Amino acid sequence: MIIKLDEFDKKRLEILNDTMLNNGEAMDLLANYVTKNERLIRPDMLQKIVGGYDMEPSLAYAMLVASACGMEINENDAHKQFFDDYIMRSIKKLDANDFAGDPYLRTIKFPQKTLGDWELKMLSYAPCEAFVFDEPVQTSDFKEIPQIGFFEEEFSFPAVLQEGREWMAVKPSEILTMQPHIENAHGNVLAFGLGLGYFAFMASGKKSVKSVTIVEKDPKIIELFNSDLLPQFPNAQKIKVVEADAFEYAESLSAESNEYDYIFTDIWHDTADGLAMYLKMRRLLSKIPNCEFGYWIERSLLSRLRYTVFAQLYRLAKTSVNKQVADDELVIETFQDFLKQISDNGLREIAGRKS
Repeated sequence: MIIKLDEFDKKRLEILNDTMLNNGEAMDLLANYVTKNERLIRPDMLQKIVGGYDMEPSLAYAMLVASACGMEINENDAHKQFFDDYIMRSIKKLDANDFAGDPYLRTIKFPQKTLGDWELKMLSYAPCEAFVFDEPVQTSDFKEIPQIGFFEEEFSFPAVLQEGREWMAVKPSEILTMQPHIENAHGNVLAFGLGLGYFAFMASGKKSVKSVTIVEKDPKIIELFNSDLLPQFPNAQKIKVVEADAFEYAESLSAESNEYDYIFTDIWHDTADGLAMYLKMRRLLSKIPNCEFGYWIERSLLSRLRYTVFAQLYRLAKTSVNKQVADDELVIETFQDFLKQISDNGLREIAGRKS
């Protein structure tokens, strides 16, 4: 690949590079806050600003977060711009009623239970606790806005933990990031990853879904699910759990098979461990025609991939101007062509390549 941009497009590329750097800074800053200071803001602190300045709760919360992160938005123009571009647009007060009414949460009763190194229990967000509630939102100029939410009251949710680490929980982020895949599920569905069975519960409730086959490799999780959760599912007859490794099962699928209409993958904890597995699974499933696919938190995984691809293309743009071009070599000559390479569709194409 050769990248040859004119002077105007080179300037646009530098602006995009600044945006990518700011994206990373915003993600790191807010991830650090949510990990280390998630309960720093208390209801009384929030109400003092809301009442004293007649301010919307989300904006007041964002200002408290900015202050906690050492930003001086009233004295520093760069801090103010960063606040306007990212922090203010990231924070949202959520309504607990929007999630408490979820069909799964209304139906399933959760016992506190331990099986091996797995534990099923209820967790909760404290009033005003900060948490990630959805995938980042990408703007037209490639800004990526983290989505950080809070409730003004306590919110409890079921979770399954492995060795004390939360592996899966039916909480706002899970509900919202699962929604597109639940909507797309149809026919005979294959799901890699069981968790608490949220996807299976919601998908099996659709008239357009005939069956849901779940592939899960951990026998303890399967035992927990079959004994305590599946009997409560209204459409349990549609669901079958197979004990197997997801990648081995995917590799065994025949390219000629028409067994499944929709395949959903949810076997990673987050983007840190998920990108490599996402790339591997996309390549394994690329052999199957006439089937639709869904990958949990795919936008976030593509975002992580985008940083790598952008860095490679940016370096190439700096060094390939005077190189000789071979007849079969891809040449990028416009900024728009450059953007196509790092768009979600361009990244999906890269992710599906076998090499």
